[in-house]
Amino acid sequence: MKKFLLPCLALVVGRTLAATFPAVPPADVTRTQDHDQMLSQLSIVMPALPAKQDDPNRPPRTHPMKPGHPEGVWSDDAGRIVTRSSFGLWNNYDDTPAGFFPGPEAWRIGQYTRRDLLTLHDGTPVKDADGWWKCRRPELLRDAQDSLWGHMPAATPRVAFSVQTSAGGTGELAFRQKTFDGEIDVSAYPEVRHKPRITAFLRTPAAAKGPVPVVIVINPFSSAADTRNAATLDRYWALLGARGWGVCLYDISTLQPDDGQFLTSYLIGLCNRGAWRKPGDWGTIGAWVWGISRLVDQLEKDPDVDPARLGVAGHSRYGKTTVAAMALEPRLRVAFASCSGSMGAKLNRRHWGQDVENSAYEREYHWMAGNFFKWMGPLKEGRYLPRRVERMPIDADGLIALAAPRALFITGGTDDTWADPYGEYLGAAAASPAYELLGVKGLVMPDPKPMADRSYLSGRLGYRFHTGGHTDEPDWPAFLDFAQRIFAEHP
Repeated sequence: MKKFLLPCLALVVGRTLAATFPAVPPADVTRTQDHDQMLSQLSIVMPALPAKQDDPNRPPRTHPMKPGHPEGVWSDDAGRIVTRSSFGLWNNYDDTPAGFFPGPEAWRIGQYTRRDLLTLHDGTPVKDADGWWKCRRPELLRDAQDSLWGHMPAATPRVAFSVQTSAGGTGELAFRQKTFDGEIDVSAYPEVRHKPRITAFLRTPAAAKGPVPVVIVINPFSSAADTRNAATLDRYWALLGARGWGVCLYDISTLQPDDGQFLTSYLIGLCNRGAWRKPGDWGTIGAWVWGISRLVDQLEKDPDVDPARLGVAGHSRYGKTTVAAMALEPRLRVAFASCSGSMGAKLNRRHWGQDVENSAYEREYHWMAGNFFKWMGPLKEGRYLPRRVERMPIDADGLIALAAPRALFITGGTDDTWADPYGEYLGAAAASPAYELLGVKGLVMPDPKPMADRSYLSGRLGYRFHTGGHTDEPDWPAFLDFAQRIFAEHP
């Protein structure tokens, strides 16, 4: 077996960090400043890494995508982008023989500990539903908040929704539309630089004789008047309206934009009174889930909506948000987490495709609490594998199990290797014992391993592995079949 070498990890920064940061974030704070001050709070110093072409841990058969730019983007012979995290970890795409994509160097995946989901940290086994609800689930939720999502503030602001109604569509797709504008009370900190709002559009069938199921779809809008927003709403309405259901398109960008430069403003900045986040504070995924809960509050009051049949759907980073929403919002009955990858449905300790460490950089770190930086880098000094994520107390099986016994549909794509569809399948399979403990089936897998384009929907955990890339489109019909069965069951 090849031995991995780790270049010098002396406490020397790869990028110069400011020694101190202003007590009050400047009005023009950048994502890099916010990112670096969090590392400073945690006393984490980035390693000095060798040039990519000289890195002894560079995967075989990889090369710069652009000749003459060795520090730019790299890819492998299959055309997959291969990145190196700021903590020195390269992406791996060589799988074990049991995986979807068996490769010639399966040992690169590393050996990670398979933990028993139904055992408490002190070693006590969880043998019944009472032990799950009283002991194990609270432990898992605390782990998820401590290590990944962060903790919501004890007090959050009030929201007052105004509603504008309109109508549209023809025939069976005629609809009633309501525009929700949630004004958030900023009286606790009126100086917040950007005032957060909750923006969403609800469409329900015009011909409905009573309240209907509704699926909240997480989607950032381009701008208030952008025609692409209408096209996106039309797309989901065509799918859900045809079933006689409603769709609520939720704009995350007016509540908490998907950018670290805004963590001291909008909702998180409002709750923190404009201060830097502390390592345990919530990230943008937590803020987006809070917005989903406020939408559920509003939908429960709406006469066109059946509050006992609510779902949520999200793709990619919004698939990660969907997994978190099912853990944190118990009124959601069913969910569709598309291509959610690391920190979603994929096992984080499995070094394949997207790793936790890939999200350490300035364009993604804001999704999580600052504490998630603690799980990056080598577990032992001078070694490449295993990584510190091996010690993280919760993985995807625990995140998924927090939804139990409610229903969650998980998908990936044959060409979406970044999101690690096999790791997502493993996450769902490992979460199934929690469902079975609660008296329902988790993931039911009649095949030796999942087959492409075959839907596995008979349990409360559904899975589909579509032919194609990073998209949710091929899997919507299967999700609607899955949700229809769930909605027909007794709550």
